Amino acid sequence: MADLITHVCTAFLLKSATRRAYTPVFVAGVVLPDLLSRVPSMGLSFLQREGLAVPDALIYCWTPMHLPAGILLWSVALAALGDIIRPGVGRAWFLNLLGGGALHLGVDLLQSHYTGGYLLGFPWSAEPFEFAWIGSEATVWLALPLALFTFWVWRGGSNTSPSPAH
Repeated sequence: MADLITHVCTAFLLKSATRRAYTPVFVAGVVLPDLLSRVPSMGLSFLQREGLAVPDALIYCWTPMHLPAGILLWSVALAALGDIIRPGVGRAWFLNLLGGGALHLGVDLLQSHYTGGYLLGFPWSAEPFEFAWIGSEATVWLALPLALFTFWVWRGGSNTSPSPAH
């Protein structure tokens, strides 16, 4: 959970430095890599441990949704859906989803993992990569202070006047 909080905070902090357009879509792009890959895999693994005959391939097939190829795929699909729902937003949705996914992956690449990193070149390369500058649990202690700081920045910092509508 701390990692998800950290991802959301990085999205809001980055958007606070801009005109904040499409912030919800950008935040969605930051959380979707974990939601589309980790959540189905965890749920199916739980069912398998409980005795249901879930093939390993079904558990691990979600992993690409957390890699550049998967991020590109769901960014395109959701942008197209956005354009159907509200014509004219597809390009902005695509860029914000892709940007959020890239930010997510960028933060994850700072961590060291037991698996040795991410397959950034999937499906063309199986070479894992990560910077391994911090442990994968390093954000746990940071989550609450970062959330409070993010809220403070997003609300305008020490500025007591309301922020202009964008």
